Amino acid sequence: MFVLALLSLALAPALIAGLKQSAANAVLTSATHILASRLDQVRLQSASCASVSAFAAASVPDFTDTSGAVLRVSQSLGGCPATYPGTVSYSVSVLRTDTSAVLVSASTLVFIQSAN
Repeated sequence: MFVLALLSLALAPALIAGLKQSAANAVLTSATHILASRLDQVRLQSASCASVSAFAAASVPDFTDTSGAVLRVSQSLGGCPATYPGTVSYSVSVLRTDTSAVLVSASTLVFIQSAN
């Protein structure tokens, strides 16, 4: 029994570290899902600069993860092209509000056919 107790005490820190890492991975997974969703949504907009600009200017509500972490989306849109068709850059980041750490970020080019 004494040997089993010692083994249990020796493995307790590894178990605690595993639980903490699992929670951190769950928050990272949620942030990645939000980021991918925003990139998909910008691609679904009509191919006009006005439509994509309105999408990027709209405020995005904060998301609360299953572990209680609050995630905030930050997005930016580059300038519309001078001639059409063209592309405009769209960047999105997801940060954790309690630590202000950026968890994930990505940029993409969006195809634009017209100004309106």
